[in-house]
Amino acid sequence: MNCHDVRETLEGYIAGDLADREASEVARHLDACPACAAAYEETRLLVAELKDLSGAFRPAPLDATAFVSPVASPERRPRRRSWRPAWVLAAAVLLVVLAGAVAVATVPSVARTVPLPVGAQLNDLQRQNELMLEQTRAMEERVRTLEERIKSLTGDDVDVVPTSEQEIPDEVTMAVQQVVIQFIKAQYAGDVERLKELSTPALDARIDERPEDYLRDNAGTVSFAQMTDVGIDENGLYLTFVRLSDTKVFSDSQYQENFAVEKSGDRYLVEYMETDA
Repeated sequence: MNCHDVRETLEGYIAGDLADREASEVARHLDACPACAAAYEETRLLVAELKDLSGAFRPAPLDATAFVSPVASPERRPRRRSWRPAWVLAAAVLLVVLAGAVAVATVPSVARTVPLPVGAQLNDLQRQNELMLEQTRAMEERVRTLEERIKSLTGDDVDVVPTSEQEIPDEVTMAVQQVVIQFIKAQYAGDVERLKELSTPALDARIDERPEDYLRDNAGTVSFAQMTDVGIDENGLYLTFVRLSDTKVFSDSQYQENFAVEKSGDRYLVEYMETDA
């Protein structure tokens, strides 16, 4: 047997499931091959840990009949060591636990060398874990960049809340957030003309009809509490939401303004703004 064949059969060898001749061939190979002997020892330890884990997670004794096909006769049932269903169950429990905690847990490095099937599943979880950690670090860095950008525009420390899973270029996100912040500042300055400059023709007309819905000129100084990152809807509008408070009307609470921004040529203009409590 070569190394590949031996590593494919290690779990069966440890479980005592191999025929005598095959088990003897594996034993001879392990005596002569240090690398496979090391893989055997790691697999043996992993199986032992999984056996222990089965006792910790199993709420009630296993019913051995649950692992036997209802159409198989007792005489033809394959003989197995009694602990094998238990460690298989433990392996399943371990994989569920690891999958649920993959963003924060680290799969042991020994899993990279454990043979199929358990080793492959754990190794796959390791790759998923590394990918999710990389994505998390990238998201954290992006949020820090956006927070710094908003602070430079508002003078406030503003939390950026990641709400969109869409890949919006940072330069687009920053342009959208900039026009939104300028719009809010114009609201509080009572500057109708500036609001209209930052608006699409449709919103411009709505401001003319009901300017009181958009102006906040009697509300004192505004503070930016929170802003979401930017998403995009089915109509190609960029969406973001801003939590605000001010020194007069909303001095004891916060309110939210929801924005949709449209790109018009090389400019970004507010298409609509709605207020939520």
